[in-house]
Amino acid sequence: MIVTLTDLALISHSPGPIPPIAPHDGSWLPALDAAIAPCAERAALVARLHAPGALVVTTGQQPGLFTGPLYTIHKALAAGALARRLEAAWGRPVVALFWLAGDDHDHLEASGASWLDAEGRLDGWQLSPRLDGAPQRPMSQEPLPESIEDGIAHLAATLPPGPHAEATMAWLRRHYRAGASIHAAYAGALAELLGPLGIACLDATHPAVKQAQRHALRHALEQALELDATLAALPAAGTGISAGDGATLVFLETAAGRERLIVDGEGFTTRRSNERFTRAAVMSLLDEAPERFSANVLLRPVVERLILPTVAYVAGPGEHRYLTAQASALYPVFGTTPQVPVPRWGGTLVEPWVQRLLDRLGVAAEAVVSDDGRLTREILRRDLPPAVTERLAALRHAITSTEHDLTAAGHALDPVLDRAVAGRVRKLVAVADDFERLFERHLRKRDDIAYAQLRRVMDALRPGGAPQERRLTAATFLARYGRAWLDRIVVATDAWAAGWQP
Repeated sequence: MIVTLTDLALISHSPGPIPPIAPHDGSWLPALDAAIAPCAERAALVARLHAPGALVVTTGQQPGLFTGPLYTIHKALAAGALARRLEAAWGRPVVALFWLAGDDHDHLEASGASWLDAEGRLDGWQLSPRLDGAPQRPMSQEPLPESIEDGIAHLAATLPPGPHAEATMAWLRRHYRAGASIHAAYAGALAELLGPLGIACLDATHPAVKQAQRHALRHALEQALELDATLAALPAAGTGISAGDGATLVFLETAAGRERLIVDGEGFTTRRSNERFTRAAVMSLLDEAPERFSANVLLRPVVERLILPTVAYVAGPGEHRYLTAQASALYPVFGTTPQVPVPRWGGTLVEPWVQRLLDRLGVAAEAVVSDDGRLTREILRRDLPPAVTERLAALRHAITSTEHDLTAAGHALDPVLDRAVAGRVRKLVAVADDFERLFERHLRKRDDIAYAQLRRVMDALRPGGAPQERRLTAATFLARYGRAWLDRIVVATDAWAAGWQP
């Protein structure tokens, strides 16, 4: 579906209808107020969370450089839209809450960002990689190096100039500073971006959250073997999250970084460093230093359900698979019911200059987004000189007619010749295809043909061969259109959420 929004178009990738959602009883824990990330709207957001009968729609994502890929923003705005829809339907406050997953220790995923430069070409920047053997610290403990200034400078130099770009860079500079943790920078930038849209950001690494989830993590450790057996008995989920090896659903921070605890007889062992703890020692440590513990991806939604009055979780495709195929089996062990997993809204922004090139090519944006390579070949063939196209068509026709005549004559002579003729014809077809590829390879080098225009469109809609929302960071469009870009996504996500029928 194309939603036209004045000078921009937004291709909405609808995941299908929103499943039925029933309100749950619950109330906001005042102790969690301190974990709401600071922003200008913080007091108003906290007040909404304290309103009688208030519920939340949650979503979340691990930290990313310059707020990470666009789908992070799409998830947050989809949660906001669903919260508004539920509030209107139920007549009670429903607040969108973004879970800032700073416990994550995937440095590679958090350390790079990509954007479209002023010419619409893919650009990016990357922090230096972790050294081999370095502790796998969570992003809440991974400081940004001095080189972050180089990344900020490169982003500023390559974005299209203008007041929106200046505002975007000022926003990022307020948060992405040397010495700040990757998580703190991400949390601050997102809270400032999302607060005006009524979306609260919860810092999952805050002591208040660590204390609130302590009982859930204790139960997960006490029932570790039962939970592991439950997961191991499930059909293959295709999520890549395995079970059956005695692994708990709990991580512990050690000198080696964030490590999964494994059941080891009457105690536990850490997965990488093989440090052993008695059961009593782990339980005591959980009471004394809960900040060192965190839930894995399957346990986290259960924790959210236990400490938050959440009714739905807006999930990406991978999250939705493990939420429905694996995590859903865990809730009964914790004596609770699951929040509803809702497939997130997604979209691709079509800028005016991209639409002009699409019109010139006579191609729809959806065709580019879903191209499996055939569209590219079709466009390349348009640029082949007429003499080449005509001679290749004549060559293929000659091969086909020759195959027919030789097959008939050969079969009359000896039926075994059928296979021999077919094999040689395949070689002739391969030669014709090779001729075509030869000309196409040379066409790809030119910048004055339809293929060059398609390549620019591809850079904008499928940068680096990946969906736009999985590759580009928010700075790409904030620098071009300012917060009006966010407002337009709000319109699209509201239309998506309107599909839910109470």
